[in-house]
Amino acid sequence: MTVTDPVDRHLAELERRLSGPSRTRRSMLREARDGLVDAVAAHRRCGLDAHEAAAKAVRDFGSVREIAPLYQDELVARQGRSAALLLLVVFPGLTLGWGMLWRLGARWDSEPASDLVVALARLQDTASAVVAVVALVLLAVTFRRAAPARQVAVLVSLTGVVGAVVCGGTGLVMNLANGSAGRELVEANPYALPAFGCSALLCALVLRSAVRTLLVAGSPVPTAPER
Repeated sequence: MTVTDPVDRHLAELERRLSGPSRTRRSMLREARDGLVDAVAAHRRCGLDAHEAAAKAVRDFGSVREIAPLYQDELVARQGRSAALLLLVVFPGLTLGWGMLWRLGARWDSEPASDLVVALARLQDTASAVVAVVALVLLAVTFRRAAPARQVAVLVSLTGVVGAVVCGGTGLVMNLANGSAGRELVEANPYALPAFGCSALLCALVLRSAVRTLLVAGSPVPTAPER
């Protein structure tokens, strides 16, 4: 009869109990395996055989019932951290990118912008700044052990959704309000079309990240029956 390695069995059961992005989950499990392997090596040096050393390392590591919720919280925290970092990069980047485009000579048209367009542009800049500040605060919170990982991840998700909807929506309304000026802008400036496409792509990435973060934050707390 083949004897399953206690470390492999323990990590396989732990993996089944965790929910979240596969890359992050694999990274966490690799860290756990490295710790267990080191513990097994230490027990072997104390005179235990391979199976006994592995079994003791697993007992010292903790049962799946005990450690799975802790790993799931860390997984949620990492997902929230990644999503917050994305917000911190995307929204200031959008503001700086469009500011650079205007400095390169892009204009909606030769006429002064309407009051509506000016108001929407200010709203967009303000929303981007607010999202960046909130993302920075939430990013810092994700590094605190005592922080409620799930609640923080939900806040990051909602911040991303609001930011993407407001900034994307104001951009769309500005284009509609300017009529044919948007087409003229694209025709007159070679950077305009890539800027529009990049903005849309970044908003889509933010929404995708927000959905994934909400799913991870809403995953059930893992449990496992004691053996």
